[in-house]
Amino acid sequence: MLTGCSRRDILDDYPVSGVDIKLDWDGVTDQLPEGVRVIFYPKNGDGRKVDKYLSVRGGEMKVPPGRYSVVVYNYNTESIRIRGEESYETIEAYTGNCNGLGIEGTEKMVWSPDSLYVLNIDELKIEKSEEVLRLDWKLESVVKKYSFAVEAKGLEYVATVVGSIDGLSDCYCIGKGRGVCSSQPIYFEVKKGDNKVTAFFTAFKQVKEMTMPTRMSTSERETSSEKGAIILILKFIKTDNTVQEATIDVTEIIGTLENAGTGEDGKPTPPPEIELPPDDKIEVDKPETPPNPDGGGGMGGNVDGWGPEDNVELPVD
Repeated sequence: MLTGCSRRDILDDYPVSGVDIKLDWDGVTDQLPEGVRVIFYPKNGDGRKVDKYLSVRGGEMKVPPGRYSVVVYNYNTESIRIRGEESYETIEAYTGNCNGLGIEGTEKMVWSPDSLYVLNIDELKIEKSEEVLRLDWKLESVVKKYSFAVEAKGLEYVATVVGSIDGLSDCYCIGKGRGVCSSQPIYFEVKKGDNKVTAFFTAFKQVKEMTMPTRMSTSERETSSEKGAIILILKFIKTDNTVQEATIDVTEIIGTLENAGTGEDGKPTPPPEIELPPDDKIEVDKPETPPNPDGGGGMGGNVDGWGPEDNVELPVD
């Protein structure tokens, strides 16, 4: 008597084992993503690649027996894109260039990433079995959130402030589990108030074993900063359309914040107050052309939808 396999037991005529994935979001985020993508990459040809979209709580997959590397990440993000997904070693999250803003120079910048949650497993063995293998997994946020406020004089002469940060991770190698800096400044919106500019921005987390993010290559654009430095750049577009630029080296501040650690309650310990030298104070020069009586432009600094995780305040005075 001949017996056959049902579609539940084969994947393209290849024997498979059942895998039941359960995702735990407790302590990760209160704002759950729409769902996740799970990719099993075979190691050394042992198995077959399996790629499936699951609900935010997980679900069942059919995976051929073998040894695998696995990545899991949330999909349907607003600014984050995925490339290099053909292998575990090359899959990477990144953001595109800031095209369409209509502000000169921003086309060379990239967007700040929105929330990305990731799990990477270097090796997982799937045995041939009729029993369903249960996997309890917990993803990790790989996007860091920062805020700062800088005192500035002469803001009455300013129509718009364009902000960017150079030297933080603008892409994230999902399989390798590390942030990468490709020397593209990360753009963010800046809000100007009474003698002060404030902003929020995000960047991919840096590699845990290092203070600085990994550099893909030496920066092609000319800069006075040393390789590995983290520079905050503020461009003040004045009412006569001239631009005044201010740069602040925040390498030491970022390094202090990254190494702040956690307290007994598991929450990040507050970073020390670091004051910049008086020479770093910003003063915008009065434009030669009188301001437009109709008023200048401006950008709001509101960022909606941020949860409590990984929010870091830069103590820039």
